[in-house]
Amino acid sequence: MHKLDEADLRILRAMQNDGNLSVSQIAEQAGISQSPCSRRIIQLQKAGIIRGKMVDLDRRKLGFNAIIVARVKLDKHDGSALEDFRREILAIPEIQYAVLLMGAFDYDLHIVVRDIDHYHHLLHKRLVTLPAVKEIESSVVIDVAKKTNALPLSLDA
Repeated sequence: MHKLDEADLRILRAMQNDGNLSVSQIAEQAGISQSPCSRRIIQLQKAGIIRGKMVDLDRRKLGFNAIIVARVKLDKHDGSALEDFRREILAIPEIQYAVLLMGAFDYDLHIVVRDIDHYHHLLHKRLVTLPAVKEIESSVVIDVAKKTNALPLSLDA
């Protein structure tokens, strides 16, 4: 693991808060000069801590008006069944978030769709036909109270 100091954390916090900042703006927020800041960013990238930058699109302005949480129960749990299921969900662009769980359901899928008809079509044409699917329980998201990719960065943790 890459050893981080407080200056690294200040750089990462600045970049998490606004991915459009220039190196000079990041350096200013981190309280260090531009050259060392640039070198640190490069080191953080080489260490794989900074993996890239993302653009946060407004899904509603692009016509994706619903989010569905689908909990999936599989009827097989061997390695090939899990890998087949995983490979198939990676190919469905509407699935934005997919996690393997311990508990009553095996997978939690967060799916963005234009409307309920779009989800209905996706459910019946793709999701129920996925390998090893036994059961799918779907819920419509009413409101997103919090959405972040920001990590709680500190040296204390």
